[in-house]
Amino acid sequence: MAIWGKIFGAMVGFGLGHSLMGVVLGVAVGHWIDRSFARPTARPLFGGTAAALREAARRQQIFTESVVTLAAKLAKADGPVTRVEVDAFKALFVLPPGQMGAIADLWDRARETPDGFEAAARQLAECFAFAPPLLAEVLNALNRVALADGPLHPAEEAFLARVAEIFGLAGRRFHHDERDAADPYALLGVARGADMAEIKAAWRRLSRENHPDALAAKGMPQDYIAIATKKMAEINAAYDRIRTERGEH
Repeated sequence: MAIWGKIFGAMVGFGLGHSLMGVVLGVAVGHWIDRSFARPTARPLFGGTAAALREAARRQQIFTESVVTLAAKLAKADGPVTRVEVDAFKALFVLPPGQMGAIADLWDRARETPDGFEAAARQLAECFAFAPPLLAEVLNALNRVALADGPLHPAEEAFLARVAEIFGLAGRRFHHDERDAADPYALLGVARGADMAEIKAAWRRLSRENHPDALAAKGMPQDYIAIATKKMAEINAAYDRIRTERGEH
């Protein structure tokens, strides 16, 4: 998840008034724009460089506000926000030390109630509709924040399911405790009693979504491609483990 420190820190930097050029050079949206301009046959995004940078800035600010809001409201969903949930958020989204005060203010406002999270999720989904892997990683990170203080609470599960629906990722299964992370069935998002046809279909879907070549063809940044390469290895290992356990060849 090191990518999230880079993305989130840079986006926070913009949101709090730091240099736009410094931000754009360090974020996923910036990479996306750079790759588009780097392709000789590509048409300039949003009408030209200046317009592209303005759009990147808008996306960065939306990302910052939406992710902080979602994480804070998720932490509140099962009751009082705990220190371990705050620490989990900081670990997943490594923030520059100088920004902690402003982020803390935003977090404190958002954590007063879990209500209103859908608006933040919709804003993020609309802004980053071009990047499903980014939305999927936000969802995974939120799941990890929810697990920080123990097994997934029903209120947290409902929250995550609704965010997944808004992100266009409905039907995704979430880790309910830390043991799930090592479970090949949980990794593939299928029930332990699923038949091989369902398991194979899940494996194929995840392979399509995370295949590095496919993401590269879509112009996704190298950071995401590196994550996808690792995730593909985990997906294949989980599938192979299930096949071995079931005597499939």
